[in-house]
Parts: sequence; C-alpha cells; structure tokens
Amino acid sequence: MISALISWNRPCSLFRSFYLRAVEAPRDVLVFGGFRGYAQVGGHEMKGSSYLAGLSMLGLLAATAPAHAQQATGEISGRVADTSGAVLPGVEVTLTGPVLLQPLTTITSESGTYRFSELTVGQYDVRFDLEGFKSVVNRGARVTLGTTTAINVELDVSTVEETITVSAEAPIIDTSRVGTRSSFTQEQLQDIPSQRDPWGMLSRAPGVAMDRVNVGGSQSGQQAGHISRGGNTANNKWLVDGVDITDQAATGASPVYFDFDAFEEMQFSTGGNDVTQQTGGVGINLVTKSGTDQFRGQGRLYVTDERFGSNNLTDDLRTEGAKSGAPIQNIQDYGVEAGGPIYPGRAWFWGAYGKQDIKIGVVNFFKRTEGCPIDADDPLASTLPIKDINNCLEADLTTLNNYNMKGTGRLFEGNTVSWHSFFADKVRSARDASDTRPIETTYRQEGPVWTHKFSDRHVFNDRWLAEVQVAHVGGGFSLLLQDPSLESVQALEDIGTDRWARAYRQWSIFDRPATSVDATSNYFLPATLGGDHAFKLGFRWRDTPTTSQTLYSGSGAVAQIDDGVPARAQFYRNAISDAELTTWAFYAQDSFTRKRWTLTAGLRVDRQEDGLKPSTIDANPIIPDWLPAVSFAGAKSGVAFTDVSPRLGVNYDVSGTGRTVLRSSFSVYYGQLAPTGSARSNSGLLNTVSSTNVIFPWDDLNGDLQVQRNEIDEGTVIDFGGGGGWDPDDPTAEVTSPNSVDPDLRNDRTRELIAGIDHQIGNSMSVSFSYIYRNYDNFAFSKVVGISSDDWVPVDFTPSDCIAGARCPTLTYYEPMINIPNVQRRQNQNGYSRAYNGFELAFSKRMSDRWMADVSYAYNDAVERFDSPDDRVTVSSDTLGTGDPTNFDIFNNAQYAPEAGGSGIDNVFQNTKHLLKASGQYRLPLDISVGAVFNSFQGYIFPQRVQSPDRANRAGRAWLYLDPYGESRYGAFSMLDIRVAKRFNFGGRMIEGSMDVFNVGNVNTVLTRNLNQAASTANQVTGIVAPRVIRFGLRLTF
Repeated sequence: MISALISWNRPCSLFRSFYLRAVEAPRDVLVFGGFRGYAQVGGHEMKGSSYLAGLSMLGLLAATAPAHAQQATGEISGRVADTSGAVLPGVEVTLTGPVLLQPLTTITSESGTYRFSELTVGQYDVRFDLEGFKSVVNRGARVTLGTTTAINVELDVSTVEETITVSAEAPIIDTSRVGTRSSFTQEQLQDIPSQRDPWGMLSRAPGVAMDRVNVGGSQSGQQAGHISRGGNTANNKWLVDGVDITDQAATGASPVYFDFDAFEEMQFSTGGNDVTQQTGGVGINLVTKSGTDQFRGQGRLYVTDERFGSNNLTDDLRTEGAKSGAPIQNIQDYGVEAGGPIYPGRAWFWGAYGKQDIKIGVVNFFKRTEGCPIDADDPLASTLPIKDINNCLEADLTTLNNYNMKGTGRLFEGNTVSWHSFFADKVRSARDASDTRPIETTYRQEGPVWTHKFSDRHVFNDRWLAEVQVAHVGGGFSLLLQDPSLESVQALEDIGTDRWARAYRQWSIFDRPATSVDATSNYFLPATLGGDHAFKLGFRWRDTPTTSQTLYSGSGAVAQIDDGVPARAQFYRNAISDAELTTWAFYAQDSFTRKRWTLTAGLRVDRQEDGLKPSTIDANPIIPDWLPAVSFAGAKSGVAFTDVSPRLGVNYDVSGTGRTVLRSSFSVYYGQLAPTGSARSNSGLLNTVSSTNVIFPWDDLNGDLQVQRNEIDEGTVIDFGGGGGWDPDDPTAEVTSPNSVDPDLRNDRTRELIAGIDHQIGNSMSVSFSYIYRNYDNFAFSKVVGISSDDWVPVDFTPSDCIAGARCPTLTYYEPMINIPNVQRRQNQNGYSRAYNGFELAFSKRMSDRWMADVSYAYNDAVERFDSPDDRVTVSSDTLGTGDPTNFDIFNNAQYAPEAGGSGIDNVFQNTKHLLKASGQYRLPLDISVGAVFNSFQGYIFPQRVQSPDRANRAGRAWLYLDPYGESRYGAFSMLDIRVAKRFNFGGRMIEGSMDVFNVGNVNTVLTRNLNQAASTANQVTGIVAPRVIRFGLRLTF
C-alpha cells in the first residue's frame, strides 16, 4: 500500500502554489506539514518540482474520504479550540499506539481541524501541543472498522509547560455515517457466545437473514447463505484486510473458510455502501491481527461433545417423519496465534494456526450398520429408543485447517510494506447429507486454497497518503463421489420423494483463482469553500478465470422412479466451462463537512467483461447419437457492462455536539457478473459444452432398475436442457450455438434510499432508526425464442393417492401447444421488478458500568412484480424464460424468497418479515462474566406444492404451488445462548475458562419439511434445530 498526503499553502484553492520545507524531527517520528505543505522522507527535503514529478507518476491517485463500507481501516479526526471556543490553527497533533510502526504527527488547519486517515483498528493516544497552551494527551482512543472517531479538545492558556492527560471516550455516534452497518470488536467476538466463524457473527448483524440455524457449531465449516434488504446472495462481497476475495463463480460466496482467532475485528454493511463497494449486497469486511512492538499471543482449546448435550426429539416429531434429531457428536477447536517485533519500530511478524474437527448428525442420515434403520421408512426408525436412534446417525465430518503468516516493515520514513499469506483447507466427508441422500450419494469435499497479499503504503504528509495492494487467491475445490468405484454406478432417483440411491449422478472439479490490484489515495483539504474536504480516489483491477468440470456417473444415465415405479430415464453428457472474467473499477468521493452538515458525494465506474475459452467433451456412451462429442471454439457475448453508480449522503448534527444526527443517503448499485453459468454470465448460454441432458420414458423390462437403451422410448422427448442450443430434433448436428445475447443488455440495478436518526443517551448508549427503500430492476434471463405465454393452454389436475393430512386440491397447470424451442436469448426482464420497504431499530451500549448490549429489530417487506408470464423468472420455478403461465398468480405481487443452495442446504426459502436480535455481557466481581445472545424471527416460507404429470411438447413436469408465496410459513424461531467465563491473571498472562450453553431452551423448531403434497412422504420433517449443547473452553493470552 502506498500512502500519501498533501498540505496546501493557505488552502483556498487547489491551484495555489505550495512549497516544501525541511523540518527537524526525531528519527522515528513522521512529521506532516501544516499550512505550507512539506514532507520529510528518509531525512531528505523534497523540492516542489521533484515532488510534482512524483505525483505525476502516481497518476490520478489523489483524495481522501471517511473509511466506510469496504475499508480495512478507520480514522481519527477532530477540531481544536481554546476555552472560549475559538479555533486553534497550528496545533501539533501526535498519534501513537501499539499498532503503529512509527508515530504520526499533523498540524491543525486554519479551521482548527485535523485528520488521520487509513488507521489500523486498535487503540491510540492523541497528544495536542501548542506554545502558550497546556498540552493535552487523550489516551485509549479506539478506532474501529469503517468509522470516524471524533476527538475534539479545548486547550487552556498556560505560561508554564504542563500536560493534562485524559481517558478517551470515543463518541457513540459517527456523525459521518451514511449507511447501515455493524462492527464486532474483540470483546464482542470473544466474550459473547458465538459459533466462532464469520457466518455466526453475521447471524447477529441487524437485518441479515440466514439460511440455517447454527447451534454451537452444528453448521460450522459450512457457508451459511445470507440475504438482506430484499437482495440475494449473488451480490454479497467478501474482503480480508481490504482485498476483495469474493468467489465470482459461486457468486457472492467466500472462497475459503477461516480461523476465527485470526481476526481483530469484523464489520458487516447492509446498506448505504460508499463508492468502495460495487454492489448493494451484504459487505463482509474482515481484518486480521498483526504484530506489534510487544510480543503477544494466545492459544485456545474448545470442546463440544454429545455427552454435554441434550435431546430435543419428541414422539410427535418422530410421528411427523423426524426419526432422529440433528445432534452435535463432537467438535474440537484449537489453535494458537502470536506476533511481535523483528526489529522494534521497524518490522513485525504475526502468525496463526487453527484447526476445527466438526462431527454432526443429520436428521434421518443413518449408518449402514446392523441394528440401525436404512432410512426413515424402515420400521426400526420408529421403534428404536431415541438414544439408540441418535447413536445410529452417520457422522458428517468437516475438518478445517488454517495457517496465517504476516510480516510488516518500515523501509524508510513514511513507508510501510506488508505481506500476508494464509492457507485454508476444508475436507468434508458427506456434503449434502440428508434423509434423501444416504452416504453413498453424498460428496467428499476437498479444497486447499492459498491466498497471498502484498501491500505498500506511503505517507507523504498530513494531507495525502496512497496505497497499493496486490493479491492472489488460489480458489477452487472438488466435490467427489464417496469412492472412485461409484463412478461406474448408475444413480437411482425417486422423483416423487426426491430420494437418491446407489450413487449420485455427478462429481465436479472447480478451479477458481483470482488476481487483483487495488490502488487508492486519500487527500484532506481543510478550510476550503467554507468547510473541510476529505477526498478519495481508487482503482481496482481483478481477473477471475474459472474452470468447472462436471462428470456423470453410470455412463451418464439416471434411472428415475416415481414413488417406486419406473418412469423416466435421464441422460447427461459431461460438461466443462473454461471461462474468464475481468473487471475494472474507478471511484472518486468527497466528504465535505461544514459546521453541522456532512455531505458525502461519490461516483463509481465499473466495467465487467466475460468470455469462454475453447473446450472439448466426449459423447454419452449409451446414446452417443443423441449426445455426441463436441468441440467448442470459445465465445464472447459481445456485451461488456460499463456501469456508473452515484452515491450521495447527507448528515446533519442537530445539536452540534454529535449526540443527535439526522442522516440520509441515496445510492445506485449494479450487480457483479460470474465467469461461468447462465444465471450471471453473459457468455454462459453460448457454451456448447455445458451440461446437456435429455429425458425419455422408461419401461424397466427386466426389472433390474437399471436403464438400458432398449428400455427407453426414443420417440418421445419428455424434457431436455442445457448444451448452449443442443437441438433434440437434430441432435447430431455440428453444434454452433444458436443462442444470442441482446447487444443492448443492461446490468441488474439496485436503487436505494435510506433515512434515519441516531441519538446518544448518556455517555455510553445510543438508539437509532433507519427506513430503507430499495428498487431492483434490469434483471437478465435466458428467454426461449419462438414461444410466448399465448402458446400455452390450461389443464386442470387433481393429485391422486394423497396421504392423510396432505393438501391435494384441484389445480391448474399449463402446457405448450408447440414443442419447446431450443434457442435462447439473454435479455432483460423489462416487465419484472422487486421492491423492498423496511425499517430497522437498534439500541447499543458499549462496555461501561460492567455491562454492554446490542439490540435490533428489523421489519422487511420484499415484493416481486411481473407484467406478464413472459417476464417471469424466479428461483422457485422450473419454467424460466418460456412464458409458462403456471404459478403466475402465486409469485406475482408476492414475497421474494430465494431458495438456499449452498454447503449442503436446500429446501429453505429465505424470507422473514420480522428479525429480532440481542446480545450482551455483564461482568461480575472476581473476573466472572456472563454473556448472552438471543435470536428470533418469523418462520420462513413453507411452499407446499404438487408435481404435474409429464406435459406435452417437451415441457417436462412443473411444480404447482398451493398458496401465494409468503402466506404459508413454518413456525416462528427463537433461541437463547448463554456464556459464563472466569479469568485468572498472573504475571502479564491471563487464563480464561468458559462454558457456553447453546439453545438453552432446547427448542426443536421445524426448519424444513417435504413439500410435495402428493408424495408418500408429504410434510414429513426433514430438518429441525439441533439440541442444547455445552461447549467448554480454555484460552491463554500472553
């Protein structure tokens, strides 16, 4: 990172001349110029002409703004006055702290203001000196992620040298805050019960809805999907130490898993993002620890075991299909992190190692052991005692290994370089384990990833700093079958119950590296145009090539039965996507402060372009004349998105004391592309070697439940898909994709308006209210060319043989009067939009009088609207882009609820109108503390449905939903976690013993059921909250 600052001679105009002068300064103090800009670099005076030449080499990197959405830093700023209130220019302000390699010094401007930008999170001492006045030292000022810590002081006149020392009380309210975000410091990370991963902390962030409930680590080692403000996961952003590491293929996900104790602080942004963040999704900003001039570190061991757990499975739940619970079997979490000086004041080191072994049980996921049930239908599953049935659960084992290494050094005065490498490896024994996926149909997941980051920051003076970061993420992982021998086994799928047997249909290998360069520069211009300006300019380049290879087991055939009866044969051809995506971004922002007003205005420009490289795939070995070998020459859509995103925030300090602030913001965001796939890739539907499948009727003539070619009716194509334009009417034709991309295609857009008020109560409490409105539009989809809603006719359907308690009314589905064409066009859904209205209430109290707390309530209302079935697209639909009117009234003007689809979770439809979250800690005498977390939300959508028969003209089957989306829901969820800890201090060391009790009430809320009302397993429970469990911990700090 390169850092730079400029000070102008009486800064009334950017065009005034300035000069540099040498100053006397201690060797280890970086002195910044005052009114007549100067900088001392390495002890040598820089002349104006050479300085300007240096600036030209930096290009246009100039400017500074408050740290916000995606910054790995914070800042300290303020105003200095005398006891009469008159501002004091020329005051020397010196900043020191354990996280600084060298002290920083600045001089107050003509308006008495000063600013230290891009500060590492941590505690600082701020000293104020001016001849003729008493010096003031403000100790322990805390800088947190993305916030501005305001320290305003008054200096008394004095005829003798005198220093007054005060304890810093950081302001509760950040008067420059324009968005909605939450930060978690070390106290909140370590002293309050948590699942010890970033996703667990996300579950405590106001307004964020998760796709799973993690009880004490029962879902740790897996990525929890998360949404906020009517958005979806594809526009979420992940940053580590300011570097964007977002997985662009699994768009919006993290490419790695983390060592929780490697982090100093976490911040989550849910709205009002400044120009540093491209999208309007949740911004996850993680900052790792670092070395200091003092050697320090910590080690930990946490153990969770089923011996310390309870049972929350009842006879009623067993009757409803949950034959077992979902207990934690054993979790071990241990590691160490430490850092210190290599050469005090010059170079530091820091390193960490962490390991987690996580073994959990999954509802109805049984061992293949004598005396244990085969599945939920086995009579043993209903007759075995609960303790015995839980002992029959197969272990879903996840192992996480993490290494971190970081070095920081000062090459010369004002310059800091840093190198950070971390290694993350995840191995999971049974990904996608569930009651419908026995062990032989689950995946083994493997995925070691190295990440490297180099940064260089140079500070020129107290007005200008610049920073450059270069990073590489070696992303990728594999989803493998349980044993290589299963590659030749034909999968058996029951399309009525969604159960798999024998093997799963595919395995995949993903390579997802990412290389990026970030350059930013900050410039502080005080006392200009009636106020202070904090400018920021930035540039980002990111290259994310992706190779995804999918191979199909059993010679690419799947035998499909319908509630046990042979019905269909589905054939696949292997698939590959060798894709590339390059993005560029440039942004500029000015935060202008005048009296009580703060105006933040910014502009961001993003350019994204994707493409596909040449690839070749083999024919399906059973039906090579239907699915032949294909050589793909590569393709580009011809469409590159160039998006201009304005951001504006206006804040007003009502009292002038920072205790009551009115704030508002308007923002425009655009979506991030993916390098592969058709959902978020512009070139994806041009890929002729993508996944291709065709379905025929199947008559199992020999009764072996194995598809042979002589058993299929090749004269009837029930359904087909994929293949970049594969034509079932001419399957052996030389394939050049007939698909196309609209040259006027636009990127999906989010427009956001936030209005709110923050108010401080006393010295340690605050309340806030935010109203949020969002409008989402310009979505892209693959429109099937040559068919519209006018080509579909209604058919009434009444399911038969429904079990007791199932809902099987007469419903209407639609089928086409013509064959579904094979040609698609990627274009905008001009008749589709999504609107979000919501508000958020929050209360916060920082640690004082022995206690701290955070409480929030969020109301959410996200509604989808379609002008016609021709515009319809939803993640819950099987009829994307065909104009199929089936379910149109179900989804139109109804709640938006994306289905979770990551890390082994599905059948979860994320939408809740009410989210209540609370956390806090109370410190008792004798170094005993009690912490607690409470989460409550309205149950997610329970979209009961039935499946239509096979429809004419290759339309396949459709899910028919019974209720408008959002009307039928699971029961509300509420859970309390409690932590008790005792500390022992001796000789500069601390040992802490802790006990965390998760799911104190042992709730057993149903999370998922079988949705198919016409199945023999209709409404059976497939997922419940894990039972109460205790975690014991031991932590040593030194």
